[in-house]
Amino acid sequence: MYSIILATMLANAEPQVPLIVSSYSTLNNCRYELVRIGKSRGYELVNNPMVGYAVVKVEDKKTTTAFCVKNIQSI
Repeated sequence: MYSIILATMLANAEPQVPLIVSSYSTLNNCRYELVRIGKSRGYELVNNPMVGYAVVKVEDKKTTTAFCVKNIQSI
């Protein structure tokens, strides 16, 4: 199982705990959903060296990032 993680970083606050948004059976399905989110919600698709494919939305007071991870809790 692969899950989309949503991480929000606020400019004037302590770091927020990342959230699992949804889960998918394959990495390709998870990445497809990231692309769909990126197109429909104004996120920019990036290739991050630490997390691979991700979508990022930078605003004045916060930055939101979503990316896929392997969910080993479901194994």
